[in-house]
Amino acid sequence: MTQPKLLLPGPIDIWEETLQALGQQVMSPFGEDFKPIYEETISLLKHIFQTENDIIIMTAPGSGALDAGLSSLFQPRDKVVVVQNGPFADRLIEILNSFNCDIIPVKNAWGEPGDPIKMHRVLEQNLGVAGLVVVANDTGTGVRNCLQSYSSLAREYNLPFFVDGVSALGGYDIPIDDLEIDVAVTSSNKALETTPGLGILSVSQRAWEIIKSKDQNHRGWYYNLSVWKEAAEGQIECPYPTTQASSLIVSLNVSLKRIVYQETLEDHWARYAWAQSVVRSGLSSLGFKPIVSDEYASYTVTTIQVPRDITKASDLRNYLLKNHGFLVADGIGKFTQDSLRIGHMGKAGSGEYIVPFLLGVEDYLRKVKNHKISPGSSLDCLHKSAKWY
Repeated sequence: MTQPKLLLPGPIDIWEETLQALGQQVMSPFGEDFKPIYEETISLLKHIFQTENDIIIMTAPGSGALDAGLSSLFQPRDKVVVVQNGPFADRLIEILNSFNCDIIPVKNAWGEPGDPIKMHRVLEQNLGVAGLVVVANDTGTGVRNCLQSYSSLAREYNLPFFVDGVSALGGYDIPIDDLEIDVAVTSSNKALETTPGLGILSVSQRAWEIIKSKDQNHRGWYYNLSVWKEAAEGQIECPYPTTQASSLIVSLNVSLKRIVYQETLEDHWARYAWAQSVVRSGLSSLGFKPIVSDEYASYTVTTIQVPRDITKASDLRNYLLKNHGFLVADGIGKFTQDSLRIGHMGKAGSGEYIVPFLLGVEDYLRKVKNHKISPGSSLDCLHKSAKWY
């Protein structure tokens, strides 16, 4: 079977030089050859995240890094306020519940950004809150939350600020230091454009002080950030507590250099914004309805409701896979039946994928649903683009 082209919220299809790096012979994470690659990778991550904070790379999915960050920053019975407006906010709540934290959810409708005014009211009414937690970009709904507003509230109430940036960091402008984000988490297989397997955290000095002051009994060992801090300070040659996934870090290094030196970070963001615009405009012209308004729409994934005459969105998904070789994602939760999620990270954020994908959707509407659509009508928006990617 031919490998499908991935237009998913992750994992993604990666660029050839990054793929080639994965095929190199395994490098010892404790050897001299690996050390400069690791140090360069940390430096590149700091540049992309716009931070001077400590960076931790662990062998884990994004959820593993979230587990480590949340369990280290908070302890049982801590009151934690969480912006709840999508499935990945629900996952944060599930993780916090597993550590017996006292969750105060600030609920908002799926598909809409969190309302900072609601958060302000909750903070006014609750004393002794231990921190504020938000998902920057929820790939379940395709919505971006306003980090600037929540950063301001965290500062106003002197709270540590935790951000799930798994599908956000690297994909658009999130200046960690300017926003005073204490712990930010991402993974390798989203906007950093390499394979799954690496969880990455940015940890501020204030966060380290809080982590040191908290009970550690619930953290375990590997996902205890104190263990990673101790290794970084005590083991100069290999500043991590256990064997690193060296091949994945080598591929991440190649991908980050491509973003920073070949593409440039600003053009990387611009390519994702371009992809978002083309996908949303193209599908809208065919009768699809974006779930999220333009102002708060994700730059890394588009969630879209199918036209009414498509009984099940999965029918279109299956047609695109079978007839055009593109794999998109089903909707989640209440959006499962009538919605699809189209990722535009990695190769999916380029005309090489987006143009034939849109033409494939046209093909389905003409052949299966008998829509009268002129070939290429979904690409009219491209003529307005100053630059193609």
